[in-house]
Amino acid sequence: MLRAAFEPDGKDFRAAIRFSILGSSGAAHLRITPGVLTRRGGRGGDAGPHVLVLVLRGNGLLTAGGARRPLSPNSVAVLSGDLEFSLALSAGEAGSCELDLLQVAGAEPPALAKASGVRVTKSASLADYIVGLAELVQPEGGDIGPCQRDIPIFDYIGVAIRDYLAQEEREEGPRRDHGLYHRIRAFIDRNVKNQALGADLLAREFAISKRKLYSIFYDSRASLHETIMTARLEAARREIEAGGQKVASVILDHGFSNPSTFYRNYKRHFGRVPRA
Repeated sequence: MLRAAFEPDGKDFRAAIRFSILGSSGAAHLRITPGVLTRRGGRGGDAGPHVLVLVLRGNGLLTAGGARRPLSPNSVAVLSGDLEFSLALSAGEAGSCELDLLQVAGAEPPALAKASGVRVTKSASLADYIVGLAELVQPEGGDIGPCQRDIPIFDYIGVAIRDYLAQEEREEGPRRDHGLYHRIRAFIDRNVKNQALGADLLAREFAISKRKLYSIFYDSRASLHETIMTARLEAARREIEAGGQKVASVILDHGFSNPSTFYRNYKRHFGRVPRA
């Protein structure tokens, strides 16, 4: 199930493991001395589509999906089943590291596909839920009884992970969009003299659809058209009041092809006509 290699930090290597495999799913609990756990990418055997879940009781550094993510106690890392990763484990209070690794068969959560195949969350309740269920199929010794085999434990774990990631994505979405809104605003302020500044340019620049672009401004209680207009008017006002350039030149430089449109909007915005 693991298809993994472990390289201990020192010569004093100790490890204890208990595991179970039920169909295409499985769970393993490791208590191991510090070192680096490395898992090759690709699906093996008849595992089919699955996700890997790491629940850490200690500290570690996860390298996966082209990024490095520090893991603290109760961290839950969810990875695409074919993703290669390495996990550097450091000793906890007992001098060893504890790790639950689960292979859960089934389709990947949509949120996982949007995050380069790996998501890391810190939720003590989710970690306790996953570990608690996994313990039901990890006896200290002997075979797994038929009653325990009949419990769809990995289905419960899979649903819990999907629901948690979906909720987390809904909560983070508005914050991500709010940050994107401010980045777009900054881009507009820097490019007020660009005649092509508008929805098409912004959508290309930030790799989003125009519908998404407009919704970001709507959610921020702003108008894209008014935002661009105001940024151009503000920049034009500063140049006009600084002097040294004719008003007609400033108007053209700031994206206004029609002087009457500029004067009308300038007076509406500032309450007076432009003057040097």
